[in-house]
Amino acid sequence: MPYKKNKIACVILASGNSCRFGSKKSKLFYKVHGTPIIEITLKNLTKYLNKESIYITIPKKITKNESNLISKYTRNDLVSGGKTRFESLKNALNEIDFKKFEILMVHDAARPVVPKNIMMKLLMAISKNKYNCAVPASVVEDTLRKKNITLNRNEYMTYQTPQLFDLNYFIKNLKQIKFFPTDDLGVLEKSKNCKIKYIESSKENIKITKKDDIRILKNILNYKIKFSNGFDIHKLMKGGNLSLAGLKIKCDYHAIGHSDGDVVIHSVIDALLGAYSKGDIGKYFPALQKYKNISSMILLDEIKKKINFENSIVSNVDCTIICQKIRLEKYKKEIEKNISKLLKCNQSNVNIKAKTADNVGTIGKSKAIACWTTLKLISL
Repeated sequence: MPYKKNKIACVILASGNSCRFGSKKSKLFYKVHGTPIIEITLKNLTKYLNKESIYITIPKKITKNESNLISKYTRNDLVSGGKTRFESLKNALNEIDFKKFEILMVHDAARPVVPKNIMMKLLMAISKNKYNCAVPASVVEDTLRKKNITLNRNEYMTYQTPQLFDLNYFIKNLKQIKFFPTDDLGVLEKSKNCKIKYIESSKENIKITKKDDIRILKNILNYKIKFSNGFDIHKLMKGGNLSLAGLKIKCDYHAIGHSDGDVVIHSVIDALLGAYSKGDIGKYFPALQKYKNISSMILLDEIKKKINFENSIVSNVDCTIICQKIRLEKYKKEIEKNISKLLKCNQSNVNIKAKTADNVGTIGKSKAIACWTTLKLISL
């Protein structure tokens, strides 16, 4: 039985104080591969959920830019967190229209890389209506002692998020609770006849608590890195403006192409398609009349939809533009800025090189312009 996205209300708890992280700033905005941890979490979760279903709690001290970043991943207002995790959860529940949803998902924003197999098992288990909740859990693996006395570790389990619940069942028990649980299953732990489906948890589903955890997260993400390249070349003619990286460059030449002849965006498109083994630009945009003189930015937007670009992190973009007489030095930063905007990455992750062809060949005679793009991308 497939799960129904529109029936799940997901609370993402992002309002902790990060005291064990050893930083004045929230750990959730610590950048890994140029991307804040909270954004990695949200990119991962939006593979499975609608933005209308997502409710995010935030700390009191948050900047406008941080708030705007988080807001891109939800259609709902951000929720002010409480003094404790449990209070933050209750604040979020107060914003949810229970009539719209059947399932509650609660997730710690500090767990950015929930493995797909765990997420799918949890969603399928709770969708069968056989269980009141589904949670990732594992028996303790390490030796466990209390006051220097070894305990039977088989009697103890550790738990992770996301945790999923029958929404009505959860709310009913929430009204009766008289203590502050440290996780969401704690709301139900004293409930008689509660049917729990345990899904084996994973070390990959790491919770970022201390700065040392960042190194582990980077190692996990490194397994998801893809490298690719793209190349494009167009003839040049005198007159007009040159389309480059979505910009109009004032010069004595313009590129000849079926579209606007933007060699930078075309090479970026081919690099993106290469990262996902999806062919090349000609496969999706052949020389048909409907694509005549079309903006390459429109083509890029279409390709981003086809590869689910929203669930990716662009870690590095390196473009080498090759032309003879068109001087691009003063446009490099502007090109970098626009590419970072188009690919939703930091400008520091983009590098632009402009080369001549030393008067050799078609490019050297200013009859053509070319671009070679190398891309480093993380697919979540």
